[in-house]
Order: sequence, then structure tokens, then C-alpha cells
Amino acid sequence: MTLLLKENDVINLLDYKQIYESLLNAFLLFDNKLAINLERSRISFHGTTLTFQAAAMENYMGYKTFISGSHLTFLYDTAGNFLSIIESDRLSQVRTAVLSILATDYIYGDFSSLGVIGLGKYGLAIVEIASQLRKGIKINIFTPSQQRMEKALAIFRSEGIDVSPKDSIKKICEESEVITTITKAKDPFLKLEYVNHKRIHINAMGSNIPEKIEIFPEVIKASNLIVVEELEQSLKESGELVIAKKMGMLDISKITLLSSILSRRINVVREGITIFKSVGIGLEDLAVSRLIYEKALRKGLGTEIEVKGVWYRESEKK
Repeated sequence: MTLLLKENDVINLLDYKQIYESLLNAFLLFDNKLAINLERSRISFHGTTLTFQAAAMENYMGYKTFISGSHLTFLYDTAGNFLSIIESDRLSQVRTAVLSILATDYIYGDFSSLGVIGLGKYGLAIVEIASQLRKGIKINIFTPSQQRMEKALAIFRSEGIDVSPKDSIKKICEESEVITTITKAKDPFLKLEYVNHKRIHINAMGSNIPEKIEIFPEVIKASNLIVVEELEQSLKESGELVIAKKMGMLDISKITLLSSILSRRINVVREGITIFKSVGIGLEDLAVSRLIYEKALRKGLGTEIEVKGVWYRESEKK
């Protein structure tokens, strides 16, 4: 039987610390070539895009699709058994938020202030989860939309999350050790002149197509370290890296895989500008989906459905 997990099931199974550990474990497997990630593919038709990203690790294989805001993950075991269908919108938000904390911990180290630029669904999740995983840090927030700011502040008040709204990106940069950008911007907004050159870390989480870009190429050029999840996919999809390369401002030797940082095969010099340029990969989705599926089995959550995708003639069954 296949286990169907709806969004409410997923929400009841979320544990941010466990997701942190599951992501860490997945990248350690990836570093040791015990997990694989398939580069994301997209197909667009009549203005709508369907995205597919897959991965495999240990006894699991799976993929996530998303289209028009709908996220679904399909989980199998390596024997080919169809284990689960998981509604994955909230799960995608949470894994992105937890990933930004994981990367910051290993690239920057301890931090007492975080600036979040962008307050859509993913930005809200980053603030929420940072407040839980790093209790006591100061969280500065910015969005150019006053309406969105007011909505976000109302949500944070209702959830008991203390934030400090800022009226400019420059203020966010001046008052934050770590900056996380999570927007749909098509034009860069994070300027080199805003950034503390002595030591600052930037999680650029918003762009995963070349047409979107959050960071000016001058920041890419001035950085000491650029960390990515998967090299080829990042060089194709990250608007920041694509434009910096075209302008001769990208030094490929500065790029390091997140898996190498998490395994500590590479020591990070914690000074200057460091960047984690995330595009989101299937391995992350598989890691958290596996966790949720195994927890659902233990707790008896979800709905069992019969999905086989196999047909035989009656004569062949005998």
C-alpha cells in the first residue's frame, strides 16, 4: 500500500531539529558518494512550468514536482515499491529555512543577528524557524511592500516571534551579521556598498532560474567563498552566478560544495564575505520526505491507498 500524507499530516510531523539532522546526513552521504542528485528539469507550455527534481540515498529514491504553487513528493524504496505521496508545500518552506540555518552554522559559525529580506511564504518560514532553532538571536526584517510588512508583523505577533522591521536593505545589512535573501526579484538589490567587508555571511535563497537575481555581481566578485549545493546545476540556474560569469566577475576557484563544508573536508576561513547560493535540489526534498514518511509510519498518520501502476491480462495472472 502507498501512504498518502496531506499537508495537515506533514505539519503534525514537523520537527525542525530532526530536519536539520536529516539534511546534514543527506549531504554527508552525498560527500561520500553514497547519495545521488539528478539535475532539475523543467517543461513550460502555455505560460505554465512543471518542475521535476529527483534523488536517491540509502534505501530510498524519490522526486518532487511542482506546478502553479502545488508541491508533491513521490517516495519509493530501491526495490521499486511505491511508498508515499506527500503534499510538500509546507515541507518545502521548512526545508529551505532549516537549510539556511545549517549552512550558516557551518560557514559562518555562531551568530547573534539575522536579517531577512523578503516576507513571502518562504521568508515567513525562515523567520519562524530561525527564532526556534537559534533562540535569542535578533531578527531584522525588510520588504518593500508595506502591506506585506503589516501582514508579516501580525503573524509574528500572533506566534510570539520578536522581530525588528527595517525601512531599507542598507539598514538590514548594517545591523545583521547574517543576511538571508528570499525574494522573486528579477533585478539585483544587494549592493557591495551595503556589505560589511570584514565579516558577513549571505544566504541567497531566492533565485533558481537565470532570469532572477538578488545580489549584484560586484558582491560575488568581492566574496571570499561561494558555497553551492551542486556545481553544474548552480552554474546553470543561479542568476547571480550566471550574470557574474558573463561579466568576468566569477572566480570558479572560490566555489565550494556545501557537502564538503558539512563534512569538514574543507576548512572555512571565517572572514570577509561568504555566500551560500542555494537553488534547492532534489536531495534535500528526499531527505526530509524520508524523515516524514518514517515518522508517519511510527505514529500511524496518513491514509493508505492502493496505487500500483501495473496491469496484467487475466490469463497472465494464473
